[in-house]
Amino acid sequence: MPHNNNLAEAIKAETEHPRRTAIKQMAGLLGLTLSANSLNALAQASAASIQRATKFLNPEQLQMTGEIAEMIIPATDTPGALATDVHGFIDHYLVECMTKPEQDTFLAGLKKINLVAEEKFHKTFLACTPKQHIELITALDKGTGEFNSADQQFFKLFKSLTLFGYYTSEAGATQELAYLAIPGGYKGNFPFAKVGKAWALN
Repeated sequence: MPHNNNLAEAIKAETEHPRRTAIKQMAGLLGLTLSANSLNALAQASAASIQRATKFLNPEQLQMTGEIAEMIIPATDTPGALATDVHGFIDHYLVECMTKPEQDTFLAGLKKINLVAEEKFHKTFLACTPKQHIELITALDKGTGEFNSADQQFFKLFKSLTLFGYYTSEAGATQELAYLAIPGGYKGNFPFAKVGKAWALN
């Protein structure tokens, strides 16, 4: 039994190592120094947000959607798209709010990104480096290179879904934007004499 526990721990360490390495490399690009505990926390948070049941996208497509969304709205002093589960929102939105042709367009767009990544770098999008990600998404955004105007339209849709998902999330609405659910609060019993003039738009 102890042997099995050791084996399980070794497998877990092996699967988490690439994620830790990727986070460390990204941190280096941003000029950050992260402790081992910080790397573990970030890796676990990333895994928890991506490795779960999906409604429409398969796990690889969901992770790919999350990575691209994070490039559009990266984490700064406020959470980024990945931390606010924008990819989960898009997965849900595709099922509940989009037509079959729109769903097919979204899947075809992800597939095209992977095909171009394999042609240029001989690996899938998720296996590419951050620099290669930027090169691919920049070309997609401009509709240049291997990407055309139809691919560019797909990315406009992707960006609009990312913005919608992010700014309707709790973090996007309250940390990135100014938010007040009921301006001034609600008081059901308030002396009229203290109200003064009524609002013109009431």
